[in-house]
Amino acid sequence: MTANLEVAVPFFADRHLPPQAAGPFAQALAQSGVVDFFQSWDQLTSWWPACLWTEDTTPLARVLRDCDSFQDAFISAAFASAAAPGLGLAVSTDALRRGPAELAQTALTLADATQGHAVLMLGAGEIKQAKPFGYRRSEGLARMEDALRMMPMLYGAREPVDFDGNVWKFRRAWIGGHAEHRPRVLAMGGGPKLIDMAARYADGFVSMMPFAFSTPERYAEEVATIRGLLERYGRDPDQFTFGLWHCTILAEPDEIDAMIDNPLSKWIGSVLGRFDQQAWRDEGLEPLFPEGWHYALKLLPAQMSAAEVDDIIARTPRAMVEKAFASGTPAEVLKTVEAFTDAGATFHSIIDFGPSMRPLEAAQTGLEHQLHLARLIKGLR
Repeated sequence: MTANLEVAVPFFADRHLPPQAAGPFAQALAQSGVVDFFQSWDQLTSWWPACLWTEDTTPLARVLRDCDSFQDAFISAAFASAAAPGLGLAVSTDALRRGPAELAQTALTLADATQGHAVLMLGAGEIKQAKPFGYRRSEGLARMEDALRMMPMLYGAREPVDFDGNVWKFRRAWIGGHAEHRPRVLAMGGGPKLIDMAARYADGFVSMMPFAFSTPERYAEEVATIRGLLERYGRDPDQFTFGLWHCTILAEPDEIDAMIDNPLSKWIGSVLGRFDQQAWRDEGLEPLFPEGWHYALKLLPAQMSAAEVDDIIARTPRAMVEKAFASGTPAEVLKTVEAFTDAGATFHSIIDFGPSMRPLEAAQTGLEHQLHLARLIKGLR
């Protein structure tokens, strides 16, 4: 089995909760002894339309009145680090909404807070985070390449630097020379251009299972491609992080059916279940969206009407939802994680959609399942 497997568990950073809530969560991760990273994601808008977030679909709606009130991911990480200083931090964001200098400053701060145990997952952005707020999603890959190239220039620079990027220009730019610890930066997403950027400039690559990679065989092909590119660019493939976000529903057998049939799961299954919607045809299912439709480029949940949302939910077959998640008990889901580990994954983020559908009084069950799965993953070493 692959050695040195790393595990991250995300925090549901909602503004209905006090920011300090990240602290006890991080402490629980640290005390488990099987989690390497507290994870937070930099979101402005949820994947779910607000009209789906009701008490009929999720008991959480009783206390979290909407699904879009996210905390700032970096501030959540700071509270986590203060409460559990030995725990790593993994934060995902995009290159659209923060410039290379700001990203470098923040990433260095996270690295110092964790004695170098920090991971920044950087993507090209989603239109739902961009268009409503005045950013151009079309610039995502260009800005991402700028960030991947320009951030390291600022790490520990002894004098101001100049550089002409695709969008950003450095002219005598400097953020100070102290950089005792440096973060790992993982390119997040997919596609040939992003993969090439990852191999040239990043410390790793991270994507999602099964949304982007539905089989271990397909993931193994991508790992082999990246390793080949790394060797071509004179880099050591064994020093590169191959990451996956595992999209799961961790639950007991008597819970699964209701969770699969829940409108929240149906929405995720139809909209994100396969980033390449045409891939559904290879699995015997008809996609709900046209060729070329990709959630990151098209999905604007806050602009959708309830009628549009209801139509999508009504047309989503159960088989599509079943294929959109790794579902079952932690021991059952481990089989999938193990197969992707054998295919080359070394960094595993455990995303569990179960807590959004479980009764409030059983809220702690979700974290227990994640920690159980983390423990099993560590046993794959």
